[in-house]
Amino acid sequence: MLQRRTMLQTALAVVAWRPFGPKASAQAPFGDAHRPRLVALASAVLPQEIGAVGQRAAVDQFMRWLRDYRAGAERDHGYGVTGLRAAPPSPTANYVADLDDLDRRTGGTFATLAPAERQRVVIEAITAAGVKELPGRPDGSHLATDVMSHYFNSPSANDLAYRRVIGRDACRDLAGSDQRPPVLLPTTGRG
Repeated sequence: MLQRRTMLQTALAVVAWRPFGPKASAQAPFGDAHRPRLVALASAVLPQEIGAVGQRAAVDQFMRWLRDYRAGAERDHGYGVTGLRAAPPSPTANYVADLDDLDRRTGGTFATLAPAERQRVVIEAITAAGVKELPGRPDGSHLATDVMSHYFNSPSANDLAYRRVIGRDACRDLAGSDQRPPVLLPTTGRG
């Protein structure tokens, strides 16, 4: 009798926890499975000058940033600000829904559209999301604006803007610091 009661308690415990299992798997975190659609989105919102290789590299950097993101981590307090700030929750909560919305707006697969049509659909989606300005860093307002925010605040975008290999935020020595940075080559993105 005791064994049957123990088995019944175990079965009830499994059933009690079961609702949490499917929800966790149904709401899989934003990750590598979404990369192909993210690459299609990046091709619509990032500069065409960097080409497909540069856009894929920007997606890789964005995905790396998301993987390394730690909600609640201590952030730089900024000059003249004495209070410490914590990183907000991960911006990824609506990313899958944003990608699904892009597909829904196209009546199929967003990735198969011509670039100009993808851009039109993204503009509609950003407008519908109520995003008025590009955030200073990804904030979860919309995946498209977060991809742009991450890229346009990167050293690569800085180099492209100046058409020079500046390497902002890179640790460089003083040798050659009196020389202008090398010209950014259009095909490789390197000097």
